[in-house]
Amino acid sequence: MQMTNKIVVLVLIPLLLVSSPTFAQQARVVDAGALQQALAARVASESEQRELVRRVLGREDVREVAGRLGLSLEQADSAVGTLSGAELSTLAQHAGSVEAAALAGGANTIVISVTTLLLILIIVILLAK
Repeated sequence: MQMTNKIVVLVLIPLLLVSSPTFAQQARVVDAGALQQALAARVASESEQRELVRRVLGREDVREVAGRLGLSLEQADSAVGTLSGAELSTLAQHAGSVEAAALAGGANTIVISVTTLLLILIIVILLAK
């Protein structure tokens, strides 16, 4: 009986060791093409967000407020290039609010939004250092 158990164990162990890696390989959940498309879409989205923030930074009223507060827009512009993910998304939302308010013509809203944008930029500049 013991001899039979030993023979069964000696036969089963190599089979289990060889078969495990074979069965462990599964088909990919996402194919390479879909992954490439998702990455390209994210890069394009972040590029659009950066462009929006830079467009707002280039506005005359933003430059005036930054000058009054003693902020460097060159530093802010370079800091925008280092942002990604949630930080960039939040900043782009604020920049979009500034741009939308400018198109709507509400002067008070623009000042509040520009101030908010500049406060976020100050935080970004401080974090980038």
